[in-house]
Amino acid sequence: MIVIYGKDNCHWCQEAKKLAEQYGLKYQYKNTLFEDYRTEMFEKYPEVKTVPQIWWNNRHIGGYAEFAKEIENTLGDYGQSAF
Repeated sequence: MIVIYGKDNCHWCQEAKKLAEQYGLKYQYKNTLFEDYRTEMFEKYPEVKTVPQIWWNNRHIGGYAEFAKEIENTLGDYGQSAF
């Protein structure tokens, strides 16, 4: 499962969601404008300074660029069927 922490007015947060959808990946989006999600994100990784912050199978990936690279390295052009 992919968890994307972001906020509504963040371009790269929206792009991360689109990328997950493009590859048919199931994800949960947690809007950090809500205090509970913001607190949850900082408990997992207190040093983060920006969003999006993305976890894949409970492993911190990083932001959008790292997520795109992880998808390319893991799935290539095959999408969900690569699993």
